[in-house]
Amino acid sequence: MNPSRKFALAAIVVIAAVACLALSRWIPLADTVAPEKPGPIAWQQGAPTDTVTDSEEIFKRAFWRRPGNDDHIQHAERHEWRDAAGLERWQWFLVVSASPELIKYLRDDNAFGLVQASTAPVVSEAPNWFRFKSEDFTVMRASHGGMRLMFSKSDNTLYATDSGRGFTKGAPEPLPTAQGAQTPGRIPSSPPPKLKP
Repeated sequence: MNPSRKFALAAIVVIAAVACLALSRWIPLADTVAPEKPGPIAWQQGAPTDTVTDSEEIFKRAFWRRPGNDDHIQHAERHEWRDAAGLERWQWFLVVSASPELIKYLRDDNAFGLVQASTAPVVSEAPNWFRFKSEDFTVMRASHGGMRLMFSKSDNTLYATDSGRGFTKGAPEPLPTAQGAQTPGRIPSSPPPKLKP
């Protein structure tokens, strides 16, 4: 084979390889899939009637104290379901870059009497930003359910959530009785009649 032909063939191979490399960097491969974005929240009993996003207020209601100067709230959301009688159900979610003082208060001093848990259950009504790998966190939860605190094993990130019911509605008040009518179970207002022997 002619040396000039060999040189031309080698040049074509090199140019083709460089073009393929450049093209592969520009066009993503077919088997590369973009990460799936979480969809909207699937509400269990309908969407909340109110969504609160005042992060400091949510923090205060959650931990019964104000955030310290070194506590940085990344995300906060509270969902409330109300009817004509008032609050029926609520839940809140927080992600905080917690100060050492907050971590000590919540985890070491155990301000809420929580117990260790092996994993953090998935909360179906959580916002999309409330996602984490359970194995990367130490989980504490209330013995009755409700509050769950997830402390990162690698940094000071804290995920927290709680939920509950509103005020329990009391029994309806009894209807007023007619004047002079006897109320069952009560002592009569007049003495019993005297029998003659």
